[in-house]
Amino acid sequence: MSNNVSQITEAGICVGCGACSGCEHIKFEANHLGFPAPIVDDNCIQCGTCLSKCIYNPANQDNK
Repeated sequence: MSNNVSQITEAGICVGCGACSGCEHIKFEANHLGFPAPIVDDNCIQCGTCLSKCIYNPANQDNK
């Protein structure tokens, strides 16, 4: 499994909010439905920063 926002888009839970867009390895393009979606380039170092910023990443949910 990738350590980047691709796992969110592949799971179908990305809404294209742009929270992950601070990374130089992510750009947004229209997906197959015409909505913005993050595209991770081949230079991604799998640091996970984009995942830590993703508000739809289940690992970031407050389980209190």
